[in-house]
Amino acid sequence: MRGSFIFASFALKKDTWDKKTHLLRFVCIGIVFCILFSSWITSSRVGSPGLDFFTKIIWLNFWLVTLAGIGFFSTSITEEKEEETLPLLKLAGINTFALLTGKSSVRALRMILLLMGQLPFLLLSVSLGGITPLQIYATLIAIIGYIILISNFALLCSVYAKRSGEAIALMLTALFFYFLFPTLQYHLTVNLQSRGYLTLTDSISSSSKYLFVISQEHSVVEQIKQILTTGYSGSILSSQVISNVSLGILFFTLAWFIFDFCTEKTTINVSGSRKFQSHKRFMNSRPGTNAFVWKEFQFSGGGLKATLLKLILYPTLIIVIVGGGILFDRYTTSSSIQSFTWKELVSAALLLLFVSFIVECTIYASRIFREERIQKMIPLLSILPCSMFRIAYEKVGGIILSLIPVCLTIILVILIVPESITYLTSSGLYSLVPLMIIQFCIFLHLLAYYSLMVRWGALAFAIGTFILVESCATPLLQLFYFMFQDTIGEAGVLLPAFYLSLVCCFILQMLIAGRFHQIAAEE
Repeated sequence: MRGSFIFASFALKKDTWDKKTHLLRFVCIGIVFCILFSSWITSSRVGSPGLDFFTKIIWLNFWLVTLAGIGFFSTSITEEKEEETLPLLKLAGINTFALLTGKSSVRALRMILLLMGQLPFLLLSVSLGGITPLQIYATLIAIIGYIILISNFALLCSVYAKRSGEAIALMLTALFFYFLFPTLQYHLTVNLQSRGYLTLTDSISSSSKYLFVISQEHSVVEQIKQILTTGYSGSILSSQVISNVSLGILFFTLAWFIFDFCTEKTTINVSGSRKFQSHKRFMNSRPGTNAFVWKEFQFSGGGLKATLLKLILYPTLIIVIVGGGILFDRYTTSSSIQSFTWKELVSAALLLLFVSFIVECTIYASRIFREERIQKMIPLLSILPCSMFRIAYEKVGGIILSLIPVCLTIILVILIVPESITYLTSSGLYSLVPLMIIQFCIFLHLLAYYSLMVRWGALAFAIGTFILVESCATPLLQLFYFMFQDTIGEAGVLLPAFYLSLVCCFILQMLIAGRFHQIAAEE
């Protein structure tokens, strides 16, 4: 067994020597203090400031662990497949157990150590009131069990998938079925029961309720909610912890058994299919004078065929939602279900269009420099007779062309049914729309920057960084509000936040350009 742990030992030593790891731990502790300061500021308006502080930290850790499972754990083996270094590791005498332990288990251990490093500071919440040490320990154990589950399932996806993108897609699908699907299917079943399509005793209803109960019992989200309730006196080792750890061990064993079968001949077919697709897309049109705009529109946006398909798909989506909702309410007579007008259904369709716009922008921003980074074409771009800013802005122009279908559909819906936008802005958050837009621009800049920093998982890193920065900025915005609420009111928060967001966008553009030159010099 000593030889099997050589790779894991090397990974741990590398983690110990890396200064960035220790810097990250200090940053995590600093974030804890920032949230503690925020809870102290709002302590006069909160009945249990200790519980409020601990709740913020725990949910922040939960989201960061989930994002790490998507972008950090799921690329542990696929990155070796893509770089074609697995045969070299096997020739070096590293067996499967040592490779899986060193590449995945060490990453999970690093995440657990980051979590445990917060423990002495989390105990400060006991002195603030509203929470007990038992609740703190039980919550941390629940998160650790969740880390073991998600890291080993991500390892299984990474072993099975040929590329990191496939592993990330499998992780997203699994998280959907783990967190959302049981609740959605249960509420759908209850809805169908109220409309008379199902009964309480049939097999579909019983299976749906059983699946929902099992998922709630073993879900880390429900376990954290139960622990954070007042008067919790349960055990630290709950059924959620035991089931998550057991499933994690099972997934690690499965990854061990299928490793040799899934790591043979993983790169030849992939590269061949990429070349064929690239050649096929290249033959569809010619770039003309704006080569980078054409390249981004053809390769990232799918070209003219994808644009025409989206011009058909988005209006069809609106027709299906509005028409289907009207027909569904027309042919059901249950009084327990709220009926929706066609304007409300159009508003729901408009909301889905906004979500589609955000998803498209996120996908395009994460891929804007990805191909150049993987194919090591950035040094060639740096010697062209045009600046890096021009190249980046032309690529953004190609992305804007790809967003024309969804933008046209949104404008068309607003022009036909102007009342639909009022349903979305009637919640009193209309003044926050400019701030939300600029915050989304910051996120896109951050995503583009991380696409130059990492090969895979840029989206997860960008979301995690954005959550951390927003958590740290909350106390600063509260100070602005307290200083200016009597003079300029709500604008005392919005205007400084808007200007700071613009400054962040400018800084991120400088960082992107600097990263371009750094990659060009290194490669």
